[in-house]
Amino acid sequence: LLASGLRAAEPAPLPETCYLFAYFYHDREGEGFRLAWSPDGRKFEMLNEGRTCLKPTIGEGKVMRDPCLTLGPDGVWHLVWTTAWSGRTIGHATSKDLIHWSEQQVIPVMMHEAEAQNCWAPELIWDAAKQHYLIFWSSTVLGRFPETANSNNGPTRNHRIYATTTKDFVTFTPTKLLYDGGFNVIDANLIPAADGTNDWLMFVKDETLAPVTQKNIRMIRGRSPEGPWDAVSAPLTGNYWAEGPTALFKDGQW
Repeated sequence: LLASGLRAAEPAPLPETCYLFAYFYHDREGEGFRLAWSPDGRKFEMLNEGRTCLKPTIGEGKVMRDPCLTLGPDGVWHLVWTTAWSGRTIGHATSKDLIHWSEQQVIPVMMHEAEAQNCWAPELIWDAAKQHYLIFWSSTVLGRFPETANSNNGPTRNHRIYATTTKDFVTFTPTKLLYDGGFNVIDANLIPAADGTNDWLMFVKDETLAPVTQKNIRMIRGRSPEGPWDAVSAPLTGNYWAEGPTALFKDGQW
């Protein structure tokens, strides 16, 4: 090229910051999680040529579904994930560079509940006000919330949102009920309200299948990441079957 007087195109400069998206393939849940990146939060491209970043080795099912990745205030990345379709634990691992990972850790968040059926879609946030991590997920505990016991394929799929907190991922506070809005709910996502208040927004999937199918995304405003909570919103996604919400706020728009 140089001999012919042509120059190769200069690569576009990389932005100082970017958005990261942790994801998995539903039909390859044993392979681990993958990463994509975006300069603007709208168009994402696969990193690492779409190869997995970390393969699961722990948990009842040794799968890695629903990965949630969060950067802590100390510059350490924390990953949590669903380890099994049916089980009472979630997975956790850390990394300083998203390449080299710690030993994978089983967190027995529902082991105290003999009738817990699952631990789905865990997420975590750093609560700066309380200086701890809040980890939250959805579980069904047989016999709880009988008013919605048959809202989705029988009593083994009657979820509410539970949570624990930790400062060091060694000791954890007792698991507690984080959100019960009177309906079957999974896939909680928490984000600051970005409106000048100290409120937080929780986006969830209404998992109701009967008597009237919902399967849509709703929002609940709270005074903190642990509530108290306002009334749930109307469906944000109408009658479309939707799940796994992740919200971000950029340039005045959600």
